[in-house]
Amino acid sequence: MSSIYLYAELLLNIRRVTIFAILPSNCNAETRVWLCHDQRTLKLKHEDEEATIELPCLVVSDANLKIPPATTREISFRLFVSDAAKLPPQAKQATDCNDPWPAFKLTSETQVACGSCSTLLVNDVKVWKHLPSAGWADMMDFWHCHKPSVNNPDDENAGNNKGYAAANALGPTAGIGVVDVSQLLISDIDCTGLETTDDQGLLNCVSCREIVGIKDKKDRYSLRLFKWSVTLQRSRGLDWETCSVQEIVSAQLLASIEDQAAYKFLAYTGEAEDSKPALVLWAFTPDLMYSTSAKPTQRAMKIFYRTITDSFKTLEKQRNRIEEFQLPSYALKILQAGLKTSTDILPQSARTHREWTIGLLDRWTPVL
Repeated sequence: MSSIYLYAELLLNIRRVTIFAILPSNCNAETRVWLCHDQRTLKLKHEDEEATIELPCLVVSDANLKIPPATTREISFRLFVSDAAKLPPQAKQATDCNDPWPAFKLTSETQVACGSCSTLLVNDVKVWKHLPSAGWADMMDFWHCHKPSVNNPDDENAGNNKGYAAANALGPTAGIGVVDVSQLLISDIDCTGLETTDDQGLLNCVSCREIVGIKDKKDRYSLRLFKWSVTLQRSRGLDWETCSVQEIVSAQLLASIEDQAAYKFLAYTGEAEDSKPALVLWAFTPDLMYSTSAKPTQRAMKIFYRTITDSFKTLEKQRNRIEEFQLPSYALKILQAGLKTSTDILPQSARTHREWTIGLLDRWTPVL
């Protein structure tokens, strides 16, 4: 195996592919790079070693491709995206292609099982509905408060009749499931194979004891299944699908960017102890594609992140400048480990920026 490491990154908004090469020794006059006839495979030769990378897309062929003069082990250069390249479309809404398993792709035949042991958890939901974004209830309450007429302004129950945020919370009922970016909300009557083993209301699979969800805090008859903990079959005969914590978190960030133009986030457990670790995330580049000499092309977000231990103090100081979302402690650890692993994918010169560590958060790839 070659000791040369190649990393390529496509920035979709500027249509440029940046290639980094990490060599076992300093670059010299004999180091060569060339693009194959398919306009996507790039090869680099240094001393007696050769490495190959499949670029994220077709690039403009350049017969005179040259490495910039350098006397270091790390070199970089850019290529232009070809007009013939098939780039992924930009979603008009966050749920168009970023959200794993949106309601409109689920059917009366959809089944949900434990992601660890495949024990069936949900089989009887006939209708799936999409849960509106977090700001929906507040927006509707604002509209009702300012609409020109009401039936009876002295009615003591007016809040119950027209309020959305408190009185008319959306939730699942028997045979009807509700879907948001990260969870499936199911009525307990439609679920099987689950048990609760702690005071936090976490739901475990009865077969393998893995955590798969949590009881809803507002509705005792509703259960929330974590998408990253289950496997799902949209219709009979189709493959069972899974998604990761990283893909779910990236979908959450993209939804907040779309709905609220938010780019900085605090991911924390919400537990009372202030010393619990948390992650501050900065969605620096929401959409890019990357590949390496050891890994095929993947769509991702570039994330600047740092770990803190005073999550509640951070929230208090930056409440108007940072969006928050909660994860179970085990999921937060998975997210943190995944970001650290992704940092190692990047060239050494691209791993930090001031107090931030830089990583990649893989985006959900929809199943066609």
